[in-house]
Amino acid sequence: MKTGGNIIMFNRSGFWYISLVVAAYMIGVSNFWKFPALLMEYGLGGLLSYLFMIAVMVPLISTAMVSTKNRRYELVEFYNREFDTLGPAISFFLFDVLLLLYYPIVSGWFLKKLAPDELFPSSGWSVIALLLFFAVLTLTLSGGGNHIMDAMIVSLAMVFAALLVAGWILYSRIGAMGMTSVFKDQLLQALSWKGVSANMLVDTAKRAAYSVGIGMGFYLILGSFLSEKLSPFKVATVGVILDTLSGLLSAVIMIMAMSISASGGIQGREVVISTLPKTLEAIGMMTVLYFLYSAFFFAALSSMIPLGEVVTRVMMELSKKPLNPRRVPEFRRRSVLLIMSFTFLLGLSAVAVEAYTGLDVVKTLDTTVETFILFGAVLEVLGVPYGKGYIPRMLKISSYPGVISVFLLGMLAVWEMIAGQSLISLSILLIVLGVSLLPGKFWKKHLNK
Repeated sequence: MKTGGNIIMFNRSGFWYISLVVAAYMIGVSNFWKFPALLMEYGLGGLLSYLFMIAVMVPLISTAMVSTKNRRYELVEFYNREFDTLGPAISFFLFDVLLLLYYPIVSGWFLKKLAPDELFPSSGWSVIALLLFFAVLTLTLSGGGNHIMDAMIVSLAMVFAALLVAGWILYSRIGAMGMTSVFKDQLLQALSWKGVSANMLVDTAKRAAYSVGIGMGFYLILGSFLSEKLSPFKVATVGVILDTLSGLLSAVIMIMAMSISASGGIQGREVVISTLPKTLEAIGMMTVLYFLYSAFFFAALSSMIPLGEVVTRVMMELSKKPLNPRRVPEFRRRSVLLIMSFTFLLGLSAVAVEAYTGLDVVKTLDTTVETFILFGAVLEVLGVPYGKGYIPRMLKISSYPGVISVFLLGMLAVWEMIAGQSLISLSILLIVLGVSLLPGKFWKKHLNK
């Protein structure tokens, strides 16, 4: 941080600034229900397993950033020059578009709970959420550069502020109701030892891989911005600490709510779209719900902004951005407007499909996303299995356990898709992964590369 007169300026290439950007990217909506649900189900063993897998993920994140740090590659350029293919970059493009559909639809649930049921149908709130998110994304991404990272850090600050305020209000009410001992008992139960099982190890490993956001292409883009003296490993470490802290804080808040409602536990997304609103409304604490849903909104936004940056940059590279630097900002604005409009229309189509067919679009996307991100992690650190020399030897060695783990978890997830007959999710996954496997000659022929 630099000070000049009365103006405080933050070094946007500094360690803490970049670390906060990474944390903002990692913290997503699922931190508020999936992490608490795992903690309640598996207890201390699940938490320790999760933390171990998080530690395994840190070298992968570091490797992804190191891959583009020294040569300042763009995403498409990186795969084109190092691996003679564009497939992985285009896979990230397709995958991140799917994720851009996911967050607004989930946020539509939250908006619906903040207003009378008769005001809009459920699908109406999803459309409003789509409009809100894509308007903010378009404005933010059009500015590029510092605007994007500044917006992410502001969103991160709002997430923690909303969580802390909600937690303080809720804890004060618990004390006033004389239920402090009940809350402490619930908390100790959540942190008790409940044994170790294969399901626990798999579930916590998947959750850890999903939570840190490896496998979406963003770390490769961020690496090209890092200064030479900045350590990707330290940046990733601070990011995962803050990400885990947000999950723990959310779990404590959910346990407070469950203590008041005498609920049997936290069961997936229902806790935030059903149980939690009913509990807070019953005790006259809707203010807490507003703060919590604000945290959900900003967490979704801070995750969507980097995904939007990935699809924008890939599109700009494939569209052959102008060589004249003065024309690049206008070219970027047109690219952002085009891709955001297209993705918004896809979102409207998804809402319509859910409204008229009853298909659970979020569950379908969720299954696809959680599986692809495991294979995407391998694509983002492709230099490890290829033995590329730009990765330091010790970092490469420490990345192998993570690469093997996410690949095996990905194969297991595909088998679960097949066994569960999740044919739509499986089809989407195979298409996106298939794109990454197409040879370089195919892309050069069809994209004039």
